[in-house]
Amino acid sequence: MIAPGKNKAPSKRLGSSRPVEAHPAWSSRPPSKGSHSLGERLKLVDWQDLELFLEVVEAGSVRAGAAATRHTVATIRRRIGRIEDKLGEAVAKRGPSGLKMTQVGTRLLSIAREMRRLRLSLEAEDEAEVGRERVRIAVTEGLGTYWLMPRLVEFQSDHPELDILLHCDMQRSDVAGGACDVAIQLEMPKDARTVVERLGALHLMPFASDRYLREAGMPKSIDEWPQHRLVWQEADQVASNLLPFVLGTSETRDLIALRTNSSSAHFRAIASGGGIGILPTYARAVSRRVRPLDIGVQLRREIFCVFNAERQACSGVQLVVAWLRKSFNGGAFPWFADDFVHPRDFEPVISSPNVISMFEGFIDTLDADDG
Repeated sequence: MIAPGKNKAPSKRLGSSRPVEAHPAWSSRPPSKGSHSLGERLKLVDWQDLELFLEVVEAGSVRAGAAATRHTVATIRRRIGRIEDKLGEAVAKRGPSGLKMTQVGTRLLSIAREMRRLRLSLEAEDEAEVGRERVRIAVTEGLGTYWLMPRLVEFQSDHPELDILLHCDMQRSDVAGGACDVAIQLEMPKDARTVVERLGALHLMPFASDRYLREAGMPKSIDEWPQHRLVWQEADQVASNLLPFVLGTSETRDLIALRTNSSSAHFRAIASGGGIGILPTYARAVSRRVRPLDIGVQLRREIFCVFNAERQACSGVQLVVAWLRKSFNGGAFPWFADDFVHPRDFEPVISSPNVISMFEGFIDTLDADDG
C-alpha cells in the first residue's frame, strides 16, 4: 500500500488504467514547444527536412523511407528529430502497424504536400518558359520497364517539344500532391482531387522457363506446389493477399524459394530458371524464355490512369494521356483486354512489326545469356 502523501509510482506500472503511449518515432527525448504559435515555429523548420519527412511517411516506415530516399536510418531520425526540436512537439510515433501521425504531424503533412505541389508547379512553369514542357509519368516498375519505355522512345521522338520523365516504382505516387502529372497504377486512388480513367486490365498467370521445367517437370495443378521452387514479388501494389489463393493454402512460408521487391529481378529470376512465378500474360510477348503454365491460376488487376486535375488542361499531359490510351488498347494488345486471352493466342500480335520492333533487342539479350 502507498502511504498518503508519498509519491505515487509512475502510471506506466502494471495495473494502471492509463494507456502506455507508443514510442516517439525519431527521438528519445521529449521536445518542448514553448509559447510560440505553430506558424511561428514552422518558420524555423528547414524545407528539405520537411520534404524528407513527407517522403518517409509516404513510404510507410523509417526503413522503407531510407530505401526510397537513399538516406540512412540514422540520418532520417536525426533530421526528423530536428523538425520536432524546432516545433517543440512530436510529429509521429512508432506503432505496430508503422508510423502513426500526431495531430501536429497530420497538419505538417498537409503543409508539406502543399509546399511540394507549389514547388513542382513553379518548376513546371520555369521549364515551359524555356520552350519544352516537362511531363512526369509515374508507373509500376514492370509496366514502365517492359511495356512503356520501349514505346516511349518513339513517342518522344514524335514530340520533341516534350521533356518526359518516366519514374518506375511500385510505390504509389502522390498525384494530387503534385509528385507527378500522370500515374499508371493498379489500385484506385482514394484522393478525390485526382482525375481517374480506367485504361484496361492486367492479366496474370504462372510462368516458368524451359530450363526449369526440364529440371523439375511440368506441374499439372497447384497441388504439386510442394514439389517445385516458387518465386514471389513483395511490393506495394502487388496483391499479396492473393498468395493463399495462388498456392491453395494459407501456409505459404515454406513454399516460397525466392522473394524480391523488384519486378525486373522477379522476371529475371523466373526467366533464368529460378522457379515458377506469377507474371503478366504479356511476358510471353517480351521473351520466349518464359512459358505460361495452365494449372488453373489466373489473376486480374485493373489498370488506372490517374492525373493531376490542375495539369489536366496542359497540352503535354493531354498528349501523354492519349498515348497511354493507345498503349493499353485491348483491341490492339490482347493482353490488356477485359477478357482473358491465353498467351498461346498472342502469336499473330507478337509477330506484327510494331511489337517485334519494341522487344527485339531485349529478347536477343536474354537469349544470348541462356547458358
